[in-house]
Amino acid sequence: MLTVAEILELEEMQGAQIVAGHEGVERLVEWVHVSSVPDAPQWLNGGELVLTTALNLPQNPDDQRRYVQAMADQGVAALALAVGRHIDHAPDNMREIAEANAFPLIEIPYQARFVDIARATNQRIAQQHMGMMERALTIHRTLTMLVLQGGDLRQLAVTLAGLIGQSVSIENERFEALASHNIADVDEARRYTLSEGKTDPRLIEALETRGILGEIRRTRRPVHLPQMPEVGLQMERILAPIVVHSNIYGYVWIIADDRPISNLDSMAIEIGATIAALMLLHQEAIQSAEASLKGGLLSQLIEGERGREAILTDQALRYGVDLNQPFVVLLVEDQDTGSPRLLHLYRRINSLAVANKWRVVVGQFAGEVLVLLSAKADIKQIAGSIDEGIGDVRIGVSGVHRGADRVGAAHQQCRDALTITRRLSQDGRIVRFDDLGYLYALYRAGKESLLGNPFVTGLRKLAGEGQADLFNTLEAYLDAGGNGVKTAEILCIHRSTLNYRLERIHEISAWDLSDPGLRTNLQIALKLLRLFEVSSPPPRGPRVEVRCRPNSPLLVLGEGEGAPPPRNMEGEAVFAKLEASDTKDADGHSTANPR
Repeated sequence: MLTVAEILELEEMQGAQIVAGHEGVERLVEWVHVSSVPDAPQWLNGGELVLTTALNLPQNPDDQRRYVQAMADQGVAALALAVGRHIDHAPDNMREIAEANAFPLIEIPYQARFVDIARATNQRIAQQHMGMMERALTIHRTLTMLVLQGGDLRQLAVTLAGLIGQSVSIENERFEALASHNIADVDEARRYTLSEGKTDPRLIEALETRGILGEIRRTRRPVHLPQMPEVGLQMERILAPIVVHSNIYGYVWIIADDRPISNLDSMAIEIGATIAALMLLHQEAIQSAEASLKGGLLSQLIEGERGREAILTDQALRYGVDLNQPFVVLLVEDQDTGSPRLLHLYRRINSLAVANKWRVVVGQFAGEVLVLLSAKADIKQIAGSIDEGIGDVRIGVSGVHRGADRVGAAHQQCRDALTITRRLSQDGRIVRFDDLGYLYALYRAGKESLLGNPFVTGLRKLAGEGQADLFNTLEAYLDAGGNGVKTAEILCIHRSTLNYRLERIHEISAWDLSDPGLRTNLQIALKLLRLFEVSSPPPRGPRVEVRCRPNSPLLVLGEGEGAPPPRNMEGEAVFAKLEASDTKDADGHSTANPR
């Protein structure tokens, strides 16, 4: 397309001049239209250079104003009026409206032939369009050759930026930088990406709030971004999704440097996003093949094929893990075990491993993603990075083992740790087998260990309907080592309420909870019930953080809407009064009157 200013330079427009709306000379003209009716605006689409004469204008001055305003509102590029025969100059009322709308109003000599102007302009537009298509074809051919020759995303960014003369950035689905190339100076948003390796969260939030990311997810098409100085976007951009298997794997940005975004940039970014998708698809195919090989290795190690220990040890060593030295297994558990989600989870963990240069074996086994690594590695940091980088997963960490024949045992420890903590509804997304202690022994003892246990009957009675508060209170009391103050804080209840519940437990069961040996036996029996029979209470409501007493630790009451407030919360003054009157023995147990 040509601008109004470029059309005025044509030989066929000799003697033409803009008499109003000079600020609109950079408007783009898509084609030329000759108007012969006074209601022409309603028949136009926008982008036209309209040629007309005084005979085809509305005759009433107010109608002439509305005529020009309608042209401007319709998005017409400019209005050219023949003067010197039926009219000497464009009416002042038309000039006034054109100037107010930065809408170019042009006077052309009546001798100028409309047909010549239209032919010359349309030919130039067609030539320009053909040139743009040729450039787009060159971009397509060049980038296609790049991917066929095994080029990577960094080379794609450099090549695309050189072809269009604009800065380019390629990011993953979390807006973390994968590759980029700058042509000219950058704005604040770009500087943030270059320094932090990801897009400014303020910009992402703005794109979400304005519905731009929602539109991209819905249409899978590029979107033009105007300047947004409030979030550091001083230069306009085009943002295009990288789509693989109908999923967005990342984004390509084109940043306007020394010139505005053009139609060629819009075409180029779609080509670039397609090439990026092919590169990511190729990477995924390689990762899938690698995952299959590593999965096969882990499968053989876990299933313990005897006589192949030396071969399997050698294969693991190729990936940087020496099974003759101490090692650990991580099991990453996801709610969704579907094949696409599992492959996506593996891909993200493997990407983390590559980016951080971890010497690990990442593979899939039985709907799980496993990480085999040396015990000398920073296991806490690696598990934390996986948790932070992915989220919505739980990670089981085995104990330390040595030898290829122990990988299966390490894997089982991970599964046991996740199962035990899930049944007990224990917090924490990273679970270490070595932290289970006696709970693992109880789990291994099995449900049969409940038979003949003298405390199970009484505990079942407490756990029955209507007695759940007593059962949960007893569990919290035992977990707190019989410390009444700590138990009240854990349950977020008044101390008098706790004392009342403990008395009810004594009335029902005749248990003397001051006996340490009895508390130990009850703790064992209660955890057996939790593991094999009685479900732990699920979290309720949104995360509600409260303090049961001044300066006490924050307590989280639940996760979901409508969490009930803590019961019997009577204020800071009541707690202060209670603490002043309450006495405790040497073990911290309350000696106050329970009633």
